[in-house]
Amino acid sequence: MKITKRELQQLIREAASTAISWREQDFGDARGTWRVGDLYDYAVQRYNLLPISISVLEKNNLDDEEQTTSDESEEDYIERAMTADLDYPIIVVSYPDGLWIADGTHRAWKSRELGIPRMKGWILDWEEILDVPHREPSPESETSPY
Repeated sequence: MKITKRELQQLIREAASTAISWREQDFGDARGTWRVGDLYDYAVQRYNLLPISISVLEKNNLDDEEQTTSDESEEDYIERAMTADLDYPIIVVSYPDGLWIADGTHRAWKSRELGIPRMKGWILDWEEILDVPHREPSPESETSPY
């Protein structure tokens, strides 16, 4: 499950052309809020892509009741997930209570629905991400135990 540098660059160009850049999306916990692009840059420099089990991700990330946000209906979530490109690696943060998806929830949901057992991605350590530039935690993240 390796991706070439050329394929990765193409994926980045395609993602950059979307209206809302994936790099500008946020991931947060009680310690701070990170831009997905900064986590991506950190992961590319320090981690290898790994096959990540969808069944392991399900515990913390794929609860159907919690997938939609106030601006996204269940139908919108499903539509976005089913059009997600599974060639993009996901970014996961490993916490003491399991793995949490920083970027790629729609792709992981689609993989589960299609019966795909693993996705490629990076697993970052929850303590090491403090080395990545970040902002104060968002109000939504203040309830996180980390």
